[in-house]
Amino acid sequence: MVTGDAPYQFLSVDKKENTETVLAMMLDYLKQSVGVDTDCLRLEELAMLKGKSKQTLFVFSIHDHEQDVVAKCNHNQKLKFVEVEQLHTLFQTVEMDTAPFFE
Repeated sequence: MVTGDAPYQFLSVDKKENTETVLAMMLDYLKQSVGVDTDCLRLEELAMLKGKSKQTLFVFSIHDHEQDVVAKCNHNQKLKFVEVEQLHTLFQTVEMDTAPFFE
């Protein structure tokens, strides 16, 4: 799931409160703003993106609920599902690290 048209960008959610984790913010955004049943999501992988600003990349599995999740995201005009092959260029534009950053 990315934002906009090619060249794609990763979905980014602004931090509202210091008490929420980045994962909690992402799940809240998907639930409240997009309408996705977050109980259908399974976190498969977590990576950190380095660059101008540090960003967390979450990879969720939605196999059993794919149609519902994709329909909800497609209804949101800001989000778009793209095939993994289309993301190769996007992944080449960032440096990734699987270890979390501490400030």
